[in-house]
Amino acid sequence: MNRQIIRGRTEQRGFAYAEVLLSVMLLAILLVPALQALNTGIAGSAGATGLAARQLNLRSKMEEILSKPFSQLYAETYLSGGNTTTSVSASLSDASGTANRRLVVFYRFDATSNALSANDTGLLVVNVYYEADGNAMALNTLVGRWW
Repeated sequence: MNRQIIRGRTEQRGFAYAEVLLSVMLLAILLVPALQALNTGIAGSAGATGLAARQLNLRSKMEEILSKPFSQLYAETYLSGGNTTTSVSASLSDASGTANRRLVVFYRFDATSNALSANDTGLLVVNVYYEADGNAMALNTLVGRWW
């Protein structure tokens, strides 16, 4: 009895031609939109106008500013225009007329009153932003003399 069951059974190995053809067609059809989405994502981030690229450029400028000695940054608050939240540092900002110009603003800060300070508090607020965008997409940080 066992021999009849074993002999009557057909063993299948691998896939049929139609199954392979169908799976390759489905893969090709579904891969097209995925590749288009990937291409759009790469094109958007690689361009100079991409949001990610713009944020990286701001971070780069901020790191450049923070690598300067505190005394140099602090001296910027005593230049003409004074210690205001809108006085742009001409020496550390990008040159006037450059595309995507990044502006740098420094002012002395008093942590106890949480406001602009005319006194020497040892704290500076640093703002870096694009001239065209204004403060909407600015990067801000505090820099301390003793940090």
